[in-house]
Amino acid sequence: MKYFVCSDIHGYFDEWQTALKEKGFDINNPNHKIIICGDLFDRGRQPKQIIDFILSHKDKLILVRGNHEDLMQEMIERNKNTQYDLSNGTAYTIIDLCPEWQISEFDLRKIARETGLQEILDMCVDYYETKKYIFVHAWIPIIENCYLYDEDWRNARKERWIKARWNNPVEMYRYEIYEPGKIIVCGHWHCSAFWHEQNPEQYDEFGLNENFEPFITDKMIALDACTIHTKKVNVIIIDDN
Repeated sequence: MKYFVCSDIHGYFDEWQTALKEKGFDINNPNHKIIICGDLFDRGRQPKQIIDFILSHKDKLILVRGNHEDLMQEMIERNKNTQYDLSNGTAYTIIDLCPEWQISEFDLRKIARETGLQEILDMCVDYYETKKYIFVHAWIPIIENCYLYDEDWRNARKERWIKARWNNPVEMYRYEIYEPGKIIVCGHWHCSAFWHEQNPEQYDEFGLNENFEPFITDKMIALDACTIHTKKVNVIIIDDN
C-alpha cells in the first residue's frame, strides 16, 4: 500500500489538494490511501470542502485524531463557544459551515450532525499502525509527569490520549522517546522547530533561514508545515503494509 501522509491541514483544502496532486495521488488507484495525522480544521476557511472530500472517499482515508478534533468535540458537547474556541479558530469552523439561520439558532450538535462534521470526528482514531510506522498527532502517550517511554501506551485510557495530543514532539525528539523498531510519524508542531533544534546555527525557527520541509530521521518524521504561515501542506509517500 502506498500512503500519502499529511498533517495539520487546518482548513486549507486547496493547499492540501495541490500537495496531493504534486505527489501523484490518484483517487482511483486502489493502492493509494491518505493518512491525516490530525487537525483538519480551525485556521483556513474551507472546512466544507474538506468534509465533502472525506465523506465522498471514506475508504481512501485514515483519520488520526488531533487536539483540534478534541477541541471541536468539546465545543459541540457543551453546545456553546467560549473565547478559547474563538482564539483556536474552532468557532469559526462552525461559522464557515453554516448558513445564517443555523448560526442564529447555534445548536452546535445539530450543525455538526447535519454538515457531516460529527461523522468526521467519529471516524478519527487515536493512532494508526503499519509494519514499520506509527501515525499519531503529537506523540504516543508517555509515562505521566516525566519524559519516559511507556511500553503499554497502546492501551492508554482516553484522558491520556487527549494529553498526548498536546505534547510537544520536539521534546520527545530531544529526550529520544521512541517506539522500538518503529518510526513515529507526527504533526502538531511546526517542522522548523525540529530543524532549528538539530542545527540552530543553520536554521531559524521563524525567520530568514526557516525550514518547513518534513523533518525525517530513522526514528521519527515530523510533517506540520505551519500552513497558516507557509500556505503549504507537507505530504510524504510511505510504502508499507
